[in-house]
Amino acid sequence: MSDSIKSSITGYGLVFKRVMKDTSISIEAKALYGYLSAYAGADTTSFPSVSLIQHELGISKNRFQKYRKQLEDGGYLKVERKQKNNLKSSNLYTLYHEPRPVQNRAVENAPVQIRPVENDTTTINSSTINSITNNSQTINTSATDVTRERFENWWKLYDKKLDKKKAFSLFKSALKKHSYETIMDGTREYLKTITNKQYQKYPKTFLSQESYMNDFTEETQPTGQDQLERMKYDPSYWD
Repeated sequence: MSDSIKSSITGYGLVFKRVMKDTSISIEAKALYGYLSAYAGADTTSFPSVSLIQHELGISKNRFQKYRKQLEDGGYLKVERKQKNNLKSSNLYTLYHEPRPVQNRAVENAPVQIRPVENDTTTINSSTINSITNNSQTINTSATDVTRERFENWWKLYDKKLDKKKAFSLFKSALKKHSYETIMDGTREYLKTITNKQYQKYPKTFLSQESYMNDFTEETQPTGQDQLERMKYDPSYWD
């Protein structure tokens, strides 16, 4: 199986400041987190092989396992075995930009030292429940913040300021069906076809019709003025 990136976008991933500011994990573990983020792109999962990780990071298998475990114990990483034809193949790495409650991890994946001992008394108290609830709320809040940030980027790019609340609702629905990159790339292609802004679709119309999925190649005839406009609103122009 060849190593690939799940997201259609290449060249970067999302590295959240919350992880970088956590002083309980080492610089090597943060490097591994950043590496896996790069392979995840705008998603939260990736599956590079262990041999590829060792080769590209220049580390031994023992070092890789040490820092992988550090991320797992910190709640920033979950590792599962991918299934292919009823056989287990490569690891699937799921990244958490806010640490998830370690208690929620399956016992089979947990380090030996936190597995329940046969004679231990199992107690679930209110503080533990509250901790889990608060962490879940934090993760949900973080996901909402990312969605809001992505929408603001799209709103600035689209630059037709009408019915923002409705547009945000439609944008969230669009993200459930299509990737953020697909929406942004399709929007950029559509904007290249606009010669008179009064004929540009309303934001809610553009999103509800999934116009970002259309092929505007034949409609695009760039001029010098188009290039100047693109420089203003499209950061990818400078890539």
